[in-house]
Amino acid sequence: MSNDPETEFLKRVRAQLDQDARELDELTVARLRAARRQALDAGPRRMRWLAAGGLAAATVAGLVALLLLTPAASPPANGLEQLELLADADIEVYDNLEFYRWLAEQRRAG
Repeated sequence: MSNDPETEFLKRVRAQLDQDARELDELTVARLRAARRQALDAGPRRMRWLAAGGLAAATVAGLVALLLLTPAASPPANGLEQLELLADADIEVYDNLEFYRWLAEQRRAG
């Protein structure tokens, strides 16, 4: 063992504390045990709140990420966009253009 002054000091402090602990009366020992039990019982409650708070924060973060990463629904196409879609499509609209005009007039009239 080393003769370091700090090590010697710690040994003397520990010996004195052990001696004082042996000399405690029963009431003080009982109160210390009760305080220790109360402190140990209080620990898990704090952890439950911490876990609940962490879960709530993770849920909120997930919802925010979901809302930010989800693409917005595109609005319905207006008249020009519909015309462009029809022009790009391989539909035989142009062959029956007179029919579609007649159909539009019937809807307006009736």
